[in-house]
Amino acid sequence: MELNKKAAYLQGLVDGLGIDDTTKEGKIIKAMSALLGEMAEVIESVDEDLSRAYDQINDLSDELEDLEADLYEEDEDGESEDAEDEDTDDDDDAKDDDIASEPFYEVACPNCGETVYVSEDDLDAGEANCAHCGVTFEVALEGDGEDDAEDGPVQYEVTCPECGTTSVFEEDELLDGAPKCPNCGKPLDFEVTEE
Repeated sequence: MELNKKAAYLQGLVDGLGIDDTTKEGKIIKAMSALLGEMAEVIESVDEDLSRAYDQINDLSDELEDLEADLYEEDEDGESEDAEDEDTDDDDDAKDDDIASEPFYEVACPNCGETVYVSEDDLDAGEANCAHCGVTFEVALEGDGEDDAEDGPVQYEVTCPECGTTSVFEEDELLDGAPKCPNCGKPLDFEVTEE
């Protein structure tokens, strides 16, 4: 029996009992009976809307299956588009492997201080670009400047016996006189012997 028919049957029973709707109990029973009838109508309407929605979803699902079949059907050569995509993906993976095997060096950007990864190509070019701030700066391996270091002044590391601070002095400073510790100010005693 449908919900509307059940609600109508209950209302008929209430009416058949001859309940006096002027009493409190009678008013409540009549109001509940009317409410059941209204609820049955609303539920039936919602049920119809839900059935229509399911039908539309099924129609859309069928259309989607047809579209997928059209998109993925085989080419004239007999090779599917999926196979072509896989070949392209393999080529991309091979390129990624080449990039991953290339050595990179971490360098701090002189402008913003962020870490920049420098490749061999960047080192060959002598400059790198910071992805964070966009500044282009010079790069070189530490060993690249050895020839320049040979032409520059000779430097010595000296440790202060009083405070233990290690300082770097050029040979000319040491030969000119007794340098002092930049930390505690005590004179540093040592001899520079020429080889």
